[in-house]
Amino acid sequence: LSVSAAETGTVPLTFRWPQGTASGEFVFRSADRPHLKWGTNQAPPPWRMTDSPTDSTPQTIPGDPNHSSTSEAEQEYSQIADRAGGQPYLLAIKLKDEPRTLHLRAYFANPNEFFEWASLELTPPEIQRLAEGTSRTRALAWSLFKSGGVYPTDAVAAVVSRLAASGSDRMAVIDSLEVDSGRSLIEYLRDPGDGLFFDPALNHDAWSRASALPMAVAKSIDEILSALEARFPAIPQGDAAAERLEVDPGEVEAFQKQIAERSFAVPDSTTTTRTRGSAQRAFANAVKSNYGHRCAITGVITKDFLIASHIVPWSQDESIRLDPSNGVCLSSLVDRAFEKGYLIIEDDLTIRVERSRIGEDQELLNQLMPYHGRKLSAPAKQPPIAEYLQRRRALVSSEA
Repeated sequence: LSVSAAETGTVPLTFRWPQGTASGEFVFRSADRPHLKWGTNQAPPPWRMTDSPTDSTPQTIPGDPNHSSTSEAEQEYSQIADRAGGQPYLLAIKLKDEPRTLHLRAYFANPNEFFEWASLELTPPEIQRLAEGTSRTRALAWSLFKSGGVYPTDAVAAVVSRLAASGSDRMAVIDSLEVDSGRSLIEYLRDPGDGLFFDPALNHDAWSRASALPMAVAKSIDEILSALEARFPAIPQGDAAAERLEVDPGEVEAFQKQIAERSFAVPDSTTTTRTRGSAQRAFANAVKSNYGHRCAITGVITKDFLIASHIVPWSQDESIRLDPSNGVCLSSLVDRAFEKGYLIIEDDLTIRVERSRIGEDQELLNQLMPYHGRKLSAPAKQPPIAEYLQRRRALVSSEA
């Protein structure tokens, strides 16, 4: 936290849990201690921790969060401990690259049988030690836990085990993999996960630890990666690169038929480099025709400079990869600007240039600013869907 934030005494925060969010603050000093704060009458229910929580039937730790005095709050705290048969702890987890977000989870030390699903023993030992080091006079404790890389899914971990046991038959294991399994394995082996991991989508069981690579795999990792990359070559995600790929005329025709039938999915499990090129060709034919083979922002008509740009990127949603309403015909510069978030399209098709992203590049600013506040040229049919534009803006915002 910055010095300026410390001087003001508070830092604004967003509290998150699997079923919701709440705004609040971190208070550096209140009475004799720092603490987490949210509105008294709008306290969040961060302890929805059943195996299958729903909005209609949440299992919550008992208690009334609407007290306004210290004595009432202390009494409620004691009642919670008595009813659940154990000491309650509220954990606030900050993840790397989320400077103003804390993920909340509640646990009990030594709970009764009704709250065993929220036992502190479900957390890693170092988290348990941190919690147990608190007291009434030292209610806040914190620590840094290092982790990094890609956490292996169960399927990836199973393949790694097979590779470790395969010896000289390693290629047989690689050849047996499906496309999506092979690419997931490549992603993991390029940067194997290490340390403690926390999954914000899960509840009390959100913690896991990445195991070290088996020695047999670690010693041969370069050879294994070379074999995997030859078997499962990388597929370009960007539209400009995809338009330069080789195509299969039969696949292009099949994808065009899909578009006509309003079937827009291209599953990862069936996608090769050539399939990506074929899908982009069919998508581009529909999108560019829709915009009269003219950039919807600059008006450029030279075909060598035109690209069919996905609004929701290819990598984000395989179910709408061929949808012409998920595409805009753009010329090279504005395609790149749109891809990287320098240029935003609002729901009403107004173009907005993000000056803060451009920084000190005056020439780039000069190239883009003439289009700021103007409207995207309307296509002949299948205009951009507002939901797609909203998803694009949310994605760009999360990457800021």
